[in-house]
Amino acid sequence: MSFLQRLKGHGIRSGEKSLLSETEETAVDKVAQLHVDVFQTERMIVVYAQSAGADMNDVHVSIEGDADIVLIEGKRVRPEYIVFPKKKVKGSYVAEECVWGDFYRRIILPESVNIDKAEAKIKNGVLILVLPLLKPNEKEKVQLRVKGGRSIGKTKP
Repeated sequence: MSFLQRLKGHGIRSGEKSLLSETEETAVDKVAQLHVDVFQTERMIVVYAQSAGADMNDVHVSIEGDADIVLIEGKRVRPEYIVFPKKKVKGSYVAEECVWGDFYRRIILPESVNIDKAEAKIKNGVLILVLPLLKPNEKEKVQLRVKGGRSIGKTKP
């Protein structure tokens, strides 16, 4: 059994435990995984996520951990109201391939990002996150006065 199967809680051998709690297993089945592309340059990370049907007000993005984990969650709504603004129409779908409803994605970034300069927008059905990287030497140097004499430098992480 693959790690991914175990993570999803499917195909567990007898005696093995799922890596997810029951609540998480249920959530995995009801929430769609958001598909993303993650692109990195020497100065930034850019995340592209398919978000057709999602309004910016329905998408929530947070950066957690040591500024190296991005959480994206939201909801995609089938735009039936555009075609049938005030009518309830009887009918059935001939094909249904689009994924609608809640979505979630957790992305572990290869490096920490500058939260203060991060940007998010939706354009042409794509959520775009622009995440500038922290500069490698953004450490603060502090002078400490030691009783009995001289100063020594200490770098703050």
